Amino acid sequence: MRRLVLLTIVVLTATGLPVAFGWLPPPRPGWSKAIVLLHLWGGVFFLVIFPLYAWDHISANRRWLRRLAGVTVSGAVQALSGALLIGSGVLLLLYGDQVWQALRAWHHELTYPLLAALAVHYLSRKSG
Repeated sequence: MRRLVLLTIVVLTATGLPVAFGWLPPPRPGWSKAIVLLHLWGGVFFLVIFPLYAWDHISANRRWLRRLAGVTVSGAVQALSGALLIGSGVLLLLYGDQVWQALRAWHHELTYPLLAALAVHYLSRKSG
C-alpha cells in the first residue's frame, strides 16, 4: 500500500503544479481538462488511501512515537500535511471558485512540507 500512496503523491504533485502555476498546455482538445481531472480523481483516491495507510503504518510503528527523532517528526509532518491537503482539497472541490484564494495557496504550499517530510522520513534512521 506504501507504493500506492507514494505513486498517488507523485501523480498529484505532477498534475497539481501545472494547475497551480498555470503551466497547462495551450487549449488542445482535452489536455488541460485531462490534467485537472487526473488531479481531482487522484485526490479522491488519496482521500481514501492515505488515512488507511497512515492508520496502519502508525499502529505498526508505535514504538517510535515514544521518542523524538527524525522519523517521528517527519511522520507527524506527513500526517498533518496529508490531512490538511485532504481537507483543503475537499473544500476546493466542493466550492471551486467561491473558495478563498488563500485556501488555494495553502493547498498548494502544503505540498512542499509533505514532500520534504517524505524525503526526511525515508532517509531517517529507523533502528529501534
